[in-house]
Amino acid sequence: MDCMARQALDRDELLAISRRCAEVFAEAGDSSPTVARLAEAAGMSQRSFYRYFPTKEDCLRPVFDEGSRAFADALTAQPPGTGLADAILRAFDLAFSTSTDEEARALMAVVFTEDVLRRVWLQATYEITDLLRPSVAALLGAPEGDLRTTVVCGQAALLTIVALEHSIRDGTPLAAAARAAAAVMFGPLAEPQTATPPGAARIATK
Repeated sequence: MDCMARQALDRDELLAISRRCAEVFAEAGDSSPTVARLAEAAGMSQRSFYRYFPTKEDCLRPVFDEGSRAFADALTAQPPGTGLADAILRAFDLAFSTSTDEEARALMAVVFTEDVLRRVWLQATYEITDLLRPSVAALLGAPEGDLRTTVVCGQAALLTIVALEHSIRDGTPLAAAARAAAAVMFGPLAEPQTATPPGAARIATK
């Protein structure tokens, strides 16, 4: 019996496992890797794998959730007085646009071509709206349950989907794709900032 079966894994451990599984999918270029292969990469038995991930595709969820948390944290950190659209775009840049990892881009290319993987990513992206809600409400000066807050949170989630899809499909730098999408959604934006703090989250792996 593997040691992982004897104690619950914390979030960081699950994220490390998810990243190793993401590498397997990226290397395969499709959703064909078996649970046996993924469990081997994760260093756990198949029984333990299913304890944490109901399906093999769900092993990617911690990677996607990490990006969502980074986006929410970056939005929370935006200085008071920042315009709503600029705050969302800058938070997106800090959370995602610093990634140049080829394995991360390879994973997202697979996600966009494989329905079973895209389902997991879209679910995680939809749920980002709850993470963003407090910060969006504060920027709007509106209650968290206000319709305006819900709409803007939905726009932020859509920005994530559109920017990543066009970046992967068209080869556009992610920051440029996000800025173009934001301009369509929100209108003219302030000039982009070039400085980014260390430790910004990647799209997927590492």
